[in-house]
Amino acid sequence: MWLGDSWVKATPAFNIELCERFGVKPLDFDGYHDAMLHPYSVDGRLHMEYVAQRGVYADLPLEEIVETFAKVYGTDSLLPPEEPVGDLFTAGS
Repeated sequence: MWLGDSWVKATPAFNIELCERFGVKPLDFDGYHDAMLHPYSVDGRLHMEYVAQRGVYADLPLEEIVETFAKVYGTDSLLPPEEPVGDLFTAGS
């Protein structure tokens, strides 16, 4: 995002209940510093990493995202699962 006179990186944020359910720290965003999803869970396990800077877009580059996802994970990964996988967002509610 362009805020004030500089670019600030920010990823989507989750409410505290989802953060607790998935074991990640909530994001702090002050409007001046980057707010990126944490690479480590609250117990110190690496659960994600940023491997490439993809540029600045005026809108979500969905086509590019889908193409990259298919290239990295295979086109079968874009199909719905054959078996229900449950709902991680409501499990334990």
